[in-house]
Amino acid sequence: MIRLCVALVICLVGCVLQSCNLMAGASYILSEEPQQEAVFVLPDVPTAVFVDDRRNLLHPSRLRRVVADEITELLLKENVVTTLISPQDIMRVSATKDRYGNILSIGELGKAVGASTVVYVEMTAFALTTDGQTANPVANCRVRVIDVDHKQRLFPVNDASYPIVATLSKVDPYNVHSISEMRKLAEELSKELGKNVAEMFYLHYTGRLGENLKRK
Repeated sequence: MIRLCVALVICLVGCVLQSCNLMAGASYILSEEPQQEAVFVLPDVPTAVFVDDRRNLLHPSRLRRVVADEITELLLKENVVTTLISPQDIMRVSATKDRYGNILSIGELGKAVGASTVVYVEMTAFALTTDGQTANPVANCRVRVIDVDHKQRLFPVNDASYPIVATLSKVDPYNVHSISEMRKLAEELSKELGKNVAEMFYLHYTGRLGENLKRK
């Protein structure tokens, strides 16, 4: 009889614990995903994204275009602004003027391509490894939003620029031993940086427990 009672108690406890786990799982599934508000709301005017890499941190240099394209495409996808000017246009103007030693201001670059606002992204760091052997990709940049028409900075108001960091999770630490692997990793990091910059300007999901969700 005693053994039977003990067995019944154990069974009941197991059922209660299983029920709690099921309820917790259901609560997790039904709970709203964490969201992050826009850091700054862009005005709905013709806008250009310009990625500046004066220190030549991005190798190959076409990664500038990868970052800028990712920002532009996401801003269009999320309907942040109606008109976005191709990053290639503003980069072409910058390259042409730089070639002749005539460096234009951000506002002048924007005006040259018909933009009323420029999202200016200054690269400050870009590395795939810290020791030359182990993959540890990280990229940093600083962002400003410039009002071309009124020749003033819209964002940030109090600081010179807004810092953005990008890293890659679930990366094979030994994935830097061939040129093709490094190129692929560099492109992924560039797109991640572009995504993080774009998300400054619209409401987005951040994922539970700090893990970014890949939403499609």
